Amino acid sequence: GVVMRSDLSDQPSMASVDEGMLKQAILNLMLNAVQAMTPQAESGESAELILRVERMDDRVHIQVVDTGPGIPVEKQEEIFHPYVSGRKGGTGLGLPTARRIIEEHGGRLQVESELGQGTAFTIDLPADPA
Repeated sequence: GVVMRSDLSDQPSMASVDEGMLKQAILNLMLNAVQAMTPQAESGESAELILRVERMDDRVHIQVVDTGPGIPVEKQEEIFHPYVSGRKGGTGLGLPTARRIIEEHGGRLQVESELGQGTAFTIDLPADPA
């Protein structure tokens, strides 16, 4: 019930990364987004997952955006702590693992969210100079 869309820049976006590790980080973000939107998708409401990639000067931004319920401001840093989960049965390891992977690549993982509107996780990585 979740529609996935991609928004890829026409400008090449290259970064030196461990492909498997980056894939794991992005997959963690996408799975969290889908799980956050599952109740609304099951109720027939519109649920969208957007994967956006763009180059910003000497950085590459990979954004995972959802139209889910959003994350309260007071929880937005807490969700990156190990074993903190907003989902019954969740391990609370997906976001801390994703953040660690991104930071090991010289990047940052940030969250922006608005209650009732959705959430955007942005991976910010150094771009290859070439």
